[in-house]
Amino acid sequence: MSWDYNCEFATGVAAATLAVHSLTKAEEEYKRKMREDFEKSKTELQTRKDNSVRVTRYSSSKETKDADQRVRERAMPSRKTVVLTDQRQKGSSTRNEVKESKVDSWEKAQRRKINKRYEKLKSEVLVWENAKKREAKIRMERKKNELELRKSRNYQHYLIKLDRIDAIAGGAKGQLEETKRNDECEVKEKAKYMRSKGKNPVKCFCC
Repeated sequence: MSWDYNCEFATGVAAATLAVHSLTKAEEEYKRKMREDFEKSKTELQTRKDNSVRVTRYSSSKETKDADQRVRERAMPSRKTVVLTDQRQKGSSTRNEVKESKVDSWEKAQRRKINKRYEKLKSEVLVWENAKKREAKIRMERKKNELELRKSRNYQHYLIKLDRIDAIAGGAKGQLEETKRNDECEVKEKAKYMRSKGKNPVKCFCC
């Protein structure tokens, strides 16, 4: 029984350890994925920045070759250029928002998966815990009943022994009383005889 209990206890500990390990592994996987996405986003931002620098350098070279055109562009900025700039900024902002939205959605989905896995493992541990508690209670009640039955039997044996002792002691006491009465009757008969004959009792040094 002790070996079975130790095996059950070891199994329970292993189940709890597996649950914790699974949660920890899922959390590590989630953090690793976040780091990878962050590095990827960082690389994309750096790439866009480098492209912007190259475009700026190219524009500067072009402006050096065409000074008159640059002066006219500075003096009379066209509405088309302003509109294009606004469109580019809006497009970049929209792409960033879409990217952030995807990251947020992915993060929420991963967290839902982790919570679902955690709740499932937690439920399994709870089921095991309740089952083992019920088994332990049943075992305790069975032992308690066995002890009560054993106690009752022991008490019955005790009462039987007391009755037997009382019977033996009662018989011995009755026999002693009978012997005492017989001895007393014998003494009375001897004393009566000596009185009738006028004799004195003979001293006895046997006692």
